[in-house]
Amino acid sequence: MSESVDLQNMIDRAYKDPIVGILLKNSNITVTQYETLIIDYITKIASDIEISFENKTHFRSKKVSRGSFSRTLSQARGNIISSIYTILLLAYIGIFDTVPFDEYKNLAEKVSEYRQLIEASTEQERSSFLRRIERELLDGIRILTEPRSLSDL
Repeated sequence: MSESVDLQNMIDRAYKDPIVGILLKNSNITVTQYETLIIDYITKIASDIEISFENKTHFRSKKVSRGSFSRTLSQARGNIISSIYTILLLAYIGIFDTVPFDEYKNLAEKVSEYRQLIEASTEQERSSFLRRIERELLDGIRILTEPRSLSDL
């Protein structure tokens, strides 16, 4: 029972993370797909026992069937794989080269650093960090995704 509560707390933290909200808003996976993906991921890495799809459904914020959970997980994985293929396709035809990948890597590292800062900050500091993170992410992604930026590569 305690393991179930610990798993639920980890899932809740991953789902309610404000940086996740910023990123999820502009991603190609839905909130439900993200929640399902996180439940599957956390229950695999944080549990000593194999948790069935039936039991994983209990961690969702809305009651769903095992089949619905499985379908949503499959859709999330499909969207992620599709995103990877899209980036590889753009690199292959020359629209992306190593330069934007470096910039995306830098953005990803910055997001990771901010997550660590937020976890160690007070509520007042957290609010300030979040505004700064959102502004920097939006500016960085906007620059990397501008049509002119893509056509100049």
